[in-house]
Amino acid sequence: MQTYKPVLTKADFERRYRLGEFGNHSPTWESFDEFWASRPWPNRLYHLRNRVIGGATYYNVPGYIVGSMFQRAVEEGVNPKDIYVSEMAPTDRTTFQGEVMRGVWGLELTYTHEKLPMRDALKLSTRTARGIIGVCLLRQFMCPNSYDWLQVLLDRYPDHVVEFSCYDTNWGTLPNFNTVFWEVRKY
Repeated sequence: MQTYKPVLTKADFERRYRLGEFGNHSPTWESFDEFWASRPWPNRLYHLRNRVIGGATYYNVPGYIVGSMFQRAVEEGVNPKDIYVSEMAPTDRTTFQGEVMRGVWGLELTYTHEKLPMRDALKLSTRTARGIIGVCLLRQFMCPNSYDWLQVLLDRYPDHVVEFSCYDTNWGTLPNFNTVFWEVRKY
């Protein structure tokens, strides 16, 4: 299988993510202005994300206050160009989430079952699995479409980590996927 250009920066990843290169993801807008122009649902929840690794992020923001949260982030020192907006994933429906890669010893999986955004969930509870145990866990929680796509990502991006969240329902930009792929990054 053809490999793709490595993902070497957060900005490069974010651009390619929005274009759908990595498969099913959260509906995402490049900037606050693009988000606002789309006439968002006022009662849906959104996530103000940061293009800077480890930068401030704001979860579960109702649509009717995204503007004021954006302003707050700027006042707290976040560069407005570093903020983009995604629809908030249904974290209350999370079944399994984590990071997976093919390492020296085969498949390596770090995961949690916590029903929180991944950054918070992995801080609270982290488990690991390798090889066939990791494969069995992924197959148990990912629908067949999601599992197959994960294999494509691992083939296309060797030496990369894939972040994902599985839900008890289909959710994201593609139909019939219960898994969102949050990030693909070179390790």
